[in-house]
Amino acid sequence: MTAESTTAHPASQPHDRATLGGDLVVACSRFARTAAQAIDVDVSVTMWRMLSNLAHSGDLSVTELAAIERTSQPTVSKMVKRLEAQGLVSRRPDPIDRRSSAVSVTDAGRAALARYRASLTTALAPHLAGLDEDDLRTLDRALDLLARLTSEVADAGPI
Repeated sequence: MTAESTTAHPASQPHDRATLGGDLVVACSRFARTAAQAIDVDVSVTMWRMLSNLAHSGDLSVTELAAIERTSQPTVSKMVKRLEAQGLVSRRPDPIDRRSSAVSVTDAGRAALARYRASLTTALAPHLAGLDEDDLRTLDRALDLLARLTSEVADAGPI
């Protein structure tokens, strides 16, 4: 499935290895956005992703968050301020660089993230229920492969 395609890839034809990585990123991003649209929340998908990154990585500076999110520091600062106003993150002076602050997810942020993920699970359940056992096993295997690829790509760093 390329960025331009709008239909599912025929199961009988294997993906081109040369474009598979890009196709995976596009498909995963599209799936995440579509799933998020199926639920009613008051925080953007980008902010949920930022909250998830903080929950996974621990305290991060705005500069580190901007690098992870591949966006500007002013944009991340605005998002952090919104998340902070909602009580989902907190900031404290960075002990190493007092000009910077460390952003961390709060207990309320962790609870909100858990509710968000539960809502996604609920919204997707009827769609997954329509899959046969073979398809469910394939998706389960795909989760394992995506986790492994994510670790490998993260460990390799930028090219």
